[in-house]
Amino acid sequence: MPDLNILFAAAMTVSIYTLVPILPYLIMYAQKIVTANSVWLILKLRADRRTVFVKISADNAYLFTDSQISRINNEQLFVNLSYWGKTDSGNPIIQIRNTAIPVPTYSEMLAAGAIGTSLQPIRVQH
Repeated sequence: MPDLNILFAAAMTVSIYTLVPILPYLIMYAQKIVTANSVWLILKLRADRRTVFVKISADNAYLFTDSQISRINNEQLFVNLSYWGKTDSGNPIIQIRNTAIPVPTYSEMLAAGAIGTSLQPIRVQH
């Protein structure tokens, strides 16, 4: 059962679509919330001096393993989340990268086939 702070954060979340596209947000905390109907992922993100909570839908709730979530929360794994837009079907394009790896440019992602008509979210790279 999540603690009261996590439930409060879940109530104060913003949509992933409100994030600034391509801007890397440091994931400071992650928590899976299991409901009767689905699993959600709550992320505490930081960009510059701004901190936001984002609720990731059930489709992408398994971006991280439980081990990776534990390492993020214990400050042993530092990863950035970037929102890159939507697929043709309306799903978010999410990129998760180790903070030591620079975020690629839009043209680099286009050349690598990561952006196009048959998109899948980009998984954790470390």
